[in-house]
Amino acid sequence: MTQEQHQELTLITCIIIKEDILNGTLFQTFDKAYDIAKKFKKTFPEDTDWEAMYIDFDEAVIDFCNCHEQYGYKRLKEIYKR
Repeated sequence: MTQEQHQELTLITCIIIKEDILNGTLFQTFDKAYDIAKKFKKTFPEDTDWEAMYIDFDEAVIDFCNCHEQYGYKRLKEIYKR
């Protein structure tokens, strides 16, 4: 993984934790937030054109995480299928 990919994964994890979507302390939620961030990156690869999307990057992370918590990743893949 490149330095840029690590930074983006870290940014996504931080957004999830900052928004307190997982309802817990940093230590309680970090592993889960990091796992969701990896799934987000798998669903939205680096070449995703955020300017052409109906939602901005931060909102997409929050929406993805909320849907992940509500529906689970298996169902989430169907929702976000392109």
